[in-house]
Amino acid sequence: MNLSSKLHTVLALLCCLFMTATAKGRDYSDELRRLDAVLAQKSIYDQYLLDRIGMLKSMLEGQDSPYRTYDICRRIAWEFRSYSVDSTLAYLARCREIASATGDRARLLETEIATAEEYTIAGYHLEAQSILLSIDGEEVPSSIRHAYTAAMHSLAGELLAYATDPVIIREQDSLRTFYRDQLLRMVQPDTFEWCMLKMEESLQYGQHEDALGYASDLVSLSEEGSHEYAVACYHYQDCLGKDMEEEKLIWLIRSACTDVMCATKDYASLNFLAQDLFSMGDIDRAFSYTADHCMPDAISFGGKLRPWQIANFFPEIGKAYQEKNTSWRHTMYMMFSAMVVLLLFLAMTIVFIYKRQRVLVSTRQALQSSYREIENQNADLLEANRKLSDLNSKILESDKIKQEYITLFLSILSENINTTRQYKNHVLKYIRMGNSKELVSEIEALPPIDNDINEFNKMFDRTFLNLYPDFVDKFNTLLSDGEAIVTRSGDSLTPELRVFALIKLGITDSSKIASLLHYSSNTIYNYRAKIKNKAKGDRSRFEEEVRMI
Repeated sequence: MNLSSKLHTVLALLCCLFMTATAKGRDYSDELRRLDAVLAQKSIYDQYLLDRIGMLKSMLEGQDSPYRTYDICRRIAWEFRSYSVDSTLAYLARCREIASATGDRARLLETEIATAEEYTIAGYHLEAQSILLSIDGEEVPSSIRHAYTAAMHSLAGELLAYATDPVIIREQDSLRTFYRDQLLRMVQPDTFEWCMLKMEESLQYGQHEDALGYASDLVSLSEEGSHEYAVACYHYQDCLGKDMEEEKLIWLIRSACTDVMCATKDYASLNFLAQDLFSMGDIDRAFSYTADHCMPDAISFGGKLRPWQIANFFPEIGKAYQEKNTSWRHTMYMMFSAMVVLLLFLAMTIVFIYKRQRVLVSTRQALQSSYREIENQNADLLEANRKLSDLNSKILESDKIKQEYITLFLSILSENINTTRQYKNHVLKYIRMGNSKELVSEIEALPPIDNDINEFNKMFDRTFLNLYPDFVDKFNTLLSDGEAIVTRSGDSLTPELRVFALIKLGITDSSKIASLLHYSSNTIYNYRAKIKNKAKGDRSRFEEEVRMI
């Protein structure tokens, strides 16, 4: 190995390490979920391809140029190449008819080579070999010599892969090496095809590190999402060591995803992925991938070898899946039986709880009824206590009033007795002395009765306000705004207030009030009517509210 090759190997290994590190940074379970999502939309990707082919087919309508028709049919055949063998061969047959009709030897050979290539891909090796052997390699024009050599190389590789006879193996291995060497001289170095050929060469001679380097170059040279990227990912995982199973799985999943997105029906990645998942115990995915995608796609493609390859491992997966389903059904039956038992137990428990609940409800209702009776009794007691408290307050108030007014009465009475006695002695003195004229003059000189009335009123006001110091303020709250009564001093009442003070003390008869205050009954009536007209609330209840002060 020269210096250039060694340098290339080192760079390739560095790239390989980078891609492996990237793959390690992502769990393959995430990749599997991505693959499941892509497979769920497989019909969309297929429709993209069919729409693209439909546009090409529309270009054939009204096409007059045979060469233009040839080119379009050749393009359609290329689009169908990995999707349907029958469709590919049908459009190649149209190309052959056009080439034969125009006598174009080069296009005819090109079509034959493309047909042989498609037969090789589909596993019809005898048909492909028959076509290629009918072509004289010396007569192949230089413009299609590369295609011819590539077709011979592909056929030799396929025959070598499925050969069991040692003689055939040696023969095809020699032919593959021969055509590979020719292709290496035809293609530009460091291209996708060149790296594929160099990887194959490295694997043939046991140079696995070099092969891995070229495989990493394939990944770098291919655009993600393209058919080349699917091929590159598949070969890259194939070159990884056996101790890198998780990384191999990640690259295999990426290859399978890209195959689906490219609407490829002839693929290997998903088949091998299903086998790997089966060996890892993921039977559901292995069966789903094989039964729902691999086998239907292989049959849809129309190849011969791929269904046979799938049929070799599918029965084992199907059997395991069936056994798992049987076990699952048995487990579900056991779980269902246990659930029925649990439901019966639950039903019995619910019935028991329901009965207990009814007893509890009945007991609770009885307790609530007792509580309500107790609460009613408590409310009655509280009301009785309140009435007693009010009654006690009124009795205390009445006692206080009685004490105050009895004291006042006794004081006035005692003073009147003393005054009467003194006046009696004074009168008797004048009578005995025979000074009746002086007695009359003295009586006439006494002060008027109004002074006594005013003195009585002052004594009444002081006594009443001593009993009810806030009477005036509370009385004014019963009057409308702006109608408040203002007294001359803090220990006196106005005539109106004096009238209602007597009403507060329980004297409601106007004649009695008039007698006590030395007013006429009409005056008392007018005072009462005047104040009631100023009442803030109901006039009929005004005096009752005054008594409640």
